[in-house]
Amino acid sequence: MRLGLCGECIRLRNVRREQIIGVGWVALLAITLYACSPQAVTTTTATVQTGSDPPAYIIGHDDLLDVIVWKQPQLSGKMTVAEDGSIAIPLAGRVPAAGLTCEALEKRLHDKLAVFTDNPQVTVRVADPRSEVFYVVGEVHKPGIMRLHAGEVLSQGLAEAGGLTDFANRRRIRIVRRKPTQTVEVKVNYMRVEQGDLGADVALEPGDTIMVP
Repeated sequence: MRLGLCGECIRLRNVRREQIIGVGWVALLAITLYACSPQAVTTTTATVQTGSDPPAYIIGHDDLLDVIVWKQPQLSGKMTVAEDGSIAIPLAGRVPAAGLTCEALEKRLHDKLAVFTDNPQVTVRVADPRSEVFYVVGEVHKPGIMRLHAGEVLSQGLAEAGGLTDFANRRRIRIVRRKPTQTVEVKVNYMRVEQGDLGADVALEPGDTIMVP
């Protein structure tokens, strides 16, 4: 009788062991399938130079600048950078601005205005960075150059380009981002974005090229 009871215990223990092993195989299979799935967003980057401060903004064509000359309201105001890259300043005339930082332009305006007024204190701010753009190419309805708005993400950029065509490969959209020292490429499975995954909706940066195969 005792032998029969022990045999039954052994049989139940073996059944329980098989159940645990079976569950383990199911979990391992699920993890493997998820890892091999093309659902995730993949980012490839090169090494970025370290630095404590972000690069200064470079003034571009069409930017709206706020130029303030202390105690000289007649020399101050909002000015748009023209196609030739210059701005028109009273007394100083047309002054090159595109390609400069605000600090560099402040110094240039100081030197120009110092001929007419004693030690002018000049402050330049970017009121509207209209020169910040991104590009969309491939299977969208309106490819081309788009103005980049603050906080804009991939889905908004594609909407500006008229949305995806019926032939677009949603799983293989790429964002090419050229930096001074390297090129960064972000691969996006856009189906994740369409399914509501906000983490897959990549933030755009000035100069980005969205490529839709």
